[in-house]
Amino acid sequence: MTSPRVVLVGAHGHGRGHLDQLAKLHAQGSIELIGVADPRPPCPEQRAAASGAPWRRDAAGLIEATAPDLAVIVTPVHTHVELASAAMRAGAHLLLEKPPAPSLAGLDRLLAVQAETGRIVQVGFQAFGSGAVTELRRRIDDGELGDIEAISATGLWWRGEAYWNRAGWAGRRFLDGNDVNDGALTNPFAHAVALALILDGSAGDRSVRGVDLDTYRTRPVEAHDTASARIHTARGTRVTVAATLCAEAEEDPAVVVHGSRGTATLHYTRDRLVTAAGDTRYPRTDLLDNLLAHLADPVVDLLVPLAATRAFTEVAEAVRQSPPPTPVTEDRLADLAALTRTAATTGRLYRELGATWATAPAWTWTPEGS
Repeated sequence: MTSPRVVLVGAHGHGRGHLDQLAKLHAQGSIELIGVADPRPPCPEQRAAASGAPWRRDAAGLIEATAPDLAVIVTPVHTHVELASAAMRAGAHLLLEKPPAPSLAGLDRLLAVQAETGRIVQVGFQAFGSGAVTELRRRIDDGELGDIEAISATGLWWRGEAYWNRAGWAGRRFLDGNDVNDGALTNPFAHAVALALILDGSAGDRSVRGVDLDTYRTRPVEAHDTASARIHTARGTRVTVAATLCAEAEEDPAVVVHGSRGTATLHYTRDRLVTAAGDTRYPRTDLLDNLLAHLADPVVDLLVPLAATRAFTEVAEAVRQSPPPTPVTEDRLADLAALTRTAATTGRLYRELGATWATAPAWTWTPEGS
């Protein structure tokens, strides 16, 4: 069996890690790296990692010229739909960085092209490969936590000016007429949102029935850096996510499943699961390794199939359609850490907790036709 022919689209930033991984797999003979696309030229180390594969500025041109078996796409989210569609139509399976699309319409386009081409798409929600997630899902399915009453998630990180200035799309809701939909809930804490929804188990075209949302910004950008969302799922579960990029004291993001028989806390960046039975760390399966294993033997389950990201994208659609985030001066975000934890555990939004700075208008998103 010949090794899959692979191209990498996006080799700087987060893509650099993918380049190093692909270089290692190429050296092992597990894949053949046949091209790299990035508008910025490579440094000597990147050129060496490319192992002689051509480096081109034009991603679409590289895909058309090489017709790869597999494309790893690590580009800004507003480019995902066009590049991923082109790669699938050229015959490539995909590892597509998260989030897969900035809107529901974009996700539906990708799903339609996938159905048309029969290609396999793995989405880069890396935390889904954690053994801690697998174990928590098993405990939920086995009823160890009892009836699931609520799920909550918190995110307390700090991101300074360099973060918001790192690229032209950073902090943007729209760019050149295209949806970008950047922001705390849809990008840095996308894993928290997606994991909370996967753990709920709602699925299908309308896994989310509605989203109550308030968003805020402390910097001169379009996107929110602080937000709370109360998500009503098809199973009737209340999922609440409160997250900020303005936390002076950072904490590990956590997803907590509240059951009638107990709770479980998932620290997904550390692959830790904390329950009454103990605090355990688990190994993690790499998503590219999983995709290659699935392509070699479909009996191996794909960890993050494209269709499984619909619930997350429904929340992203709520953010996309929401009013612009309410501006707040940074020094007014009093008691932010405590408010974030309280919002998540009580299911109340920032503006419902009486914070003087939380003045976003009440806003609810529901799926069209509901």
